[in-house]
Amino acid sequence: MKILLSLPVLLFVFVNLSAQDKKTAMKFFEAGNFEEAIDEYIPLYEADKENLEYNYNLAVSYLNTNIDKSLAIPHLESLTKNPKIDANAWYLLGRAYHFGYQFDAAIAAYEKFRETNSGSEANKIDAIKQIEYCENAKELMKFGVKVKFENLGKNINSPYADYFPFIPINESFLLFNSKRDLNSTVQLDGSYLPNIFMSHVKSGEYQKAQPLSGDINTADGKEEVVGLNANGTRAIFYYEDFKQFGDLYECEINGAAVGSPSKLEKSVNSKHVEIAACINKNGSKLYFASDRPGGYGGIDLYSCQLLPNGKWSLPTNLGPTINTKFDEDFPNLSPDGKSLYFSSKGHTSMGGFDIFKTTWDPIKNKYSSVQNLGYPLNTPEDNMNFRVSESGKHGYISAVRKGGYGDLDIYRVDFLEVEPRYTVISGTISSDDNADKFIDLFIQVTDLETEEVYGDYIPNEKSLRYIMILPKGKYDIYVGGQAGYEEIYDEIEILDKSSFKSFITKDIKLKKK
Repeated sequence: MKILLSLPVLLFVFVNLSAQDKKTAMKFFEAGNFEEAIDEYIPLYEADKENLEYNYNLAVSYLNTNIDKSLAIPHLESLTKNPKIDANAWYLLGRAYHFGYQFDAAIAAYEKFRETNSGSEANKIDAIKQIEYCENAKELMKFGVKVKFENLGKNINSPYADYFPFIPINESFLLFNSKRDLNSTVQLDGSYLPNIFMSHVKSGEYQKAQPLSGDINTADGKEEVVGLNANGTRAIFYYEDFKQFGDLYECEINGAAVGSPSKLEKSVNSKHVEIAACINKNGSKLYFASDRPGGYGGIDLYSCQLLPNGKWSLPTNLGPTINTKFDEDFPNLSPDGKSLYFSSKGHTSMGGFDIFKTTWDPIKNKYSSVQNLGYPLNTPEDNMNFRVSESGKHGYISAVRKGGYGDLDIYRVDFLEVEPRYTVISGTISSDDNADKFIDLFIQVTDLETEEVYGDYIPNEKSLRYIMILPKGKYDIYVGGQAGYEEIYDEIEILDKSSFKSFITKDIKLKKK
């Protein structure tokens, strides 16, 4: 299931391509191995910067990789100065400007392409939609969502594509896909076949991700995790056969043990491609994406009810509120099951797939209007899969961002306008001389990350109990101010994910000097 931008590979007929380096570059280019093609074309381009072929094929290669797509801009700007160049270069220039957040320039390039009344029919149709995407992007970026991105680090991410993260609502583990080298088959485009990885949380942190067993991951097959229920006990895997038809499989998860996958019945899997799915919390309803005929266009979202015999019912299309004539994909339910997150190329996308949210209205018995999750969660790139934690404070996405490990990385998103979970720390003050009153005693808490004082606390005069309420973090605790007693320096760490604790008891005992 290719998630990178697929652009038409338009080849010019050039002469003098007999040199071995040119043949090698063209070989990678024609195979769709665009990263290798870039490596081969760059020295050729540096030696002959006016060469139309080198500029064109470099631009197309950049646009088809998760390297910075805006690197295609100078090559396409150079090409479009030539009045004899293929009109599709204007369309591609629009795409490059679009990925570079130069939306007005992108619109101008798309309009120029349309004015030529030339180029491929597919590009003529798509240019209209791309202009709409650019207009959407300009508006969405005016009202960005306040979020912070946390790269999950080397325990999860690699220099290869790491994508489609799935977590249970308590964030006790992470399932995701990776195209890293596991001695698996190399595809024509130079990438490795994907495998499914799992990481469990220990002391609030994800541990080194490990590939699932050989019963699930294979050396020569394509398998991906594409769904997980709220409690993390049932996962949905996608398998693709040699005819490129995709089917969905289900497996049970019990802690670190992942069962063998079993194929979902024919009411779900068809002769067409089923791509992603999710199951609601009580297991009574399945949502999935399919390109089967009879929908509103492209890939649509469907649902099935669990029948008394334990089988899934015939699917029901989720209707025109959610589905459009474009593609919809990756259904994911909110922790309470009331909201549905999904990806779409329709609605108010700012480019390709964006992530949207709709909420079930029990009175009207239908889903409400669809909302774009906003920038920077959504970008001109494809944004495919989104999972949210039980608190709603954190979400998980895969994205290409500056400072990453390479290609797609997995990020934990902190919604800054959502209150964090707090831990209540309480305890009793006592002393080795059994004093029953401390007049000047106080507790000061300093955030070790910011080195700023988080708060000062005074124990109750009669009960000698204290209470502190702290969010996730590492803190220095100072206890002092009471004449005749030694000062106390201590540290405490408040963990999150499945290691979160609502209450911590911490008694403090003073020593006489």
